[in-house]
Amino acid sequence: MIAALAAVAFAGLALWILGPLRAPSRRMEREGDGRWKELVDAKHAVYRSILDLEFDRAVGKVSEEDYSVLRRQQEAEALALLTEMDALASTSEASPDTLEAEIAAARERLRSSS
Repeated sequence: MIAALAAVAFAGLALWILGPLRAPSRRMEREGDGRWKELVDAKHAVYRSILDLEFDRAVGKVSEEDYSVLRRQQEAEALALLTEMDALASTSEASPDTLEAEIAAARERLRSSS
């Protein structure tokens, strides 16, 4: 009997501790999984495009002038996606610092997977 009560108490404690980890997923379920997934996929595509552009510049496939123009366009697209994601998730607005942090994280993921 005591073991059963301890198991129930432990399960309740585990759910209480892990509850905040599920909160974003529950919020996204309410606000529309489809649109959130589209935004995440688009964000990853833009980040990959920025990384590809940086590589193309490094190997000489893209001139500095073209790189500057294309980079600004891709950053604007990424910021628009982040702003829409933030609005959907009811969090703060995206900023250029957020974009750079996300790109740095993407670079690190690519390095670690190679």
